[in-house]
Amino acid sequence: MVDALHETHRVVRKGGIVVDARPDSRVLARVERVGRSLGTIGTRRETAGDDVLSDRALATVKRERLFTSLRAGRFWHHIRFADRAELEGYLHDHLRLAHQVRWTTRPDTAEPLEIVRAVRYELLRRV
Repeated sequence: MVDALHETHRVVRKGGIVVDARPDSRVLARVERVGRSLGTIGTRRETAGDDVLSDRALATVKRERLFTSLRAGRFWHHIRFADRAELEGYLHDHLRLAHQVRWTTRPDTAEPLEIVRAVRYELLRRV
């Protein structure tokens, strides 16, 4: 990712803004029904290391003074499903999230559910 950020620095004009946004694997995704948490979903071990490498790449280009951070934070992304079967089908093929929910309360099979995932963002200004 450092190479991609170096290339980004090359093509973005001085003072231009770059947005880094990606899933935040440090926060478990939640499975909810009408705002009530029913379980959690972690990040697959194979992809959790990608976030660490991305964090290091961002730290490197900021240390090299290619970019400065204007703002950073987190927002919540909601993914809605008609029922538990649709949610489980989504997780079965997902490359980033674990394929199973750790249920604290099992929902009825026919009720609508949603995954609520944390997304980290950082606004970077090209120096």
